Amino acid sequence: MGRGKLTPQDFEDMKVISSNIQRLLSESGMKQSQLASVLNIPKSSLNEYVKGRTLPKAGNIQKIADYFGLQKSDIDPRFSKRSGSSVLEKITYTARQLDSKRQQKLLDFGQQQLTEQRQVTGLAAQKRLADQQRPNDTGGTEYQEIVDKFIADEIKHHDTIRLDNIKKVKDLYQALGHSYEPVVLYGEVSAGTGIWVGHEKQETINYPAPIPKHDIALKVNGNSMEPLFYNGEVIFVKKTQEIYHGQFIVAIVNNEAYLKKLYKQDHEIRLISLNPHYDDIILQEDDDIEIIGTVIT
Repeated sequence: MGRGKLTPQDFEDMKVISSNIQRLLSESGMKQSQLASVLNIPKSSLNEYVKGRTLPKAGNIQKIADYFGLQKSDIDPRFSKRSGSSVLEKITYTARQLDSKRQQKLLDFGQQQLTEQRQVTGLAAQKRLADQQRPNDTGGTEYQEIVDKFIADEIKHHDTIRLDNIKKVKDLYQALGHSYEPVVLYGEVSAGTGIWVGHEKQETINYPAPIPKHDIALKVNGNSMEPLFYNGEVIFVKKTQEIYHGQFIVAIVNNEAYLKKLYKQDHEIRLISLNPHYDDIILQEDDDIEIIGTVIT
């Protein structure tokens, strides 16, 4: 690929490849030079790919896809043409048979999955970069900054309060609200080394309103999921039979309960920690696992 006389279709493919690589760089916060160095691709070659001037070699597309946990066809449309689009055709065929309300639900779900994929892809790529740049355990600062930025981006989507309306602290209390509602805690869940769920008696506490709809509430024990979930924080869990890559879940593994992020990489399924000082849990085929539910964020 990438040699000989280019066809009009080749030029179209180069535009798509350029757009996809630019998007991956933007979502991961990486520079071209960093990616080129990590993947051992000449910087000049990667620059040509990004600018849409050259068709990448198949081997280089594979390197980029492997690094971001994607398929080659997710980056280079030439591979989509070879492998066919049977799944997309089935999705389209199914969608056409649905009524308008169900079509909207299908679209909403697809957009949700795309958002989660972009978040996970970007965060995972940045974690690899931070791990590679980390000379020792003191290198956690880089990854901490990455997670802080990730959380900051998430907060942008939440409701905000205009600061020019806040004159005194009491105004802030009024704006945020200070009413409380009772919440029943069903024990603790570990954000560290694992503990039992429900060892303690159920406890009723007052929690700032409004409280999200949930099935159970648990208290976080440990700091492996900081800065998103802190030690002692109350989390709300929705029981479900379906979980997806990239979700925060509460699961019992070999009789110990964990709060972790579900992540699938190649042939491994991991329960990952946001705090770089904690190792991920790699699930083995003979492990006993029970999914309690997903965390409502």
